[in-house]
Amino acid sequence: MIALLVSAALAAPAGWNVTDATADSGTCELSLGPAETDGVIPMRAECVWKDVTLDQFKTKMSAWDHHDDYFTTVVESTIKTAGDKALVYQMHRSSGISDREVMITMWHEVVDGFERYAWNTATAEPLTVIKGNVRCARSEGYWQAKAEPTGGIRVVHLLSYDPGGSVPGFLVRWFQTSGLGTNATELHQSLRDGTVF
Repeated sequence: MIALLVSAALAAPAGWNVTDATADSGTCELSLGPAETDGVIPMRAECVWKDVTLDQFKTKMSAWDHHDDYFTTVVESTIKTAGDKALVYQMHRSSGISDREVMITMWHEVVDGFERYAWNTATAEPLTVIKGNVRCARSEGYWQAKAEPTGGIRVVHLLSYDPGGSVPGFLVRWFQTSGLGTNATELHQSLRDGTVF
């Protein structure tokens, strides 16, 4: 019944397959898109959170160097160069594989009424990874939100991620489903309660 109610309120783009739907103090629909030219399968979460504001979202997401406070998979997020487009170093951690390191360009823009906080891999930037770690091949996406007419916010998260190196298939599948849902839940908790991980 919950899945039916969520599906009525949220709709994945054409060609995307819904993998899960949740309801707590809001609703989220998770979906996977068609494979991109490099083989990466993009992931998407769309949520309606009635208990947080757009200002709370903007404050959290604009603090590029605090993303490691909101997401357990981001263990370090350090601004290397600030500006309209910030250069940010991140280290990502998932159980069962080596830590991934990446340099990303992060920026803010307004798209179709959404406050969007976007990033893509800064592949040309020098990065010497810690011994035993792996340079992430690709991290691209955004978190965006806009106020809902009945209160709260509508949030859309899009992520195309290639961890690089060797990753067991079951871990890839886990992140494409449960991991994506965990990211959304962690951001929601941080916005609502000020949770730091």
